[in-house]
Amino acid sequence: MDDELERLQWLTADELASARRSAIRRLNRLDRSAPDAAWREAVLQRTMRLIGEVQDGRRRQR
Repeated sequence: MDDELERLQWLTADELASARRSAIRRLNRLDRSAPDAAWREAVLQRTMRLIGEVQDGRRRQR
């Protein structure tokens, strides 16, 4: 298991929602002209995908 996924699984629902909002804000504020913009965008997209996986997994467990 990936370290980030494991870390996200320990967060509460509120903390996950906050992390998702933070990633969205950072993605929206991303300077597209920066040399590493594509890499940063990929990292933020991956974080959002992992958060979604954790949230979906919790929904299925209910």
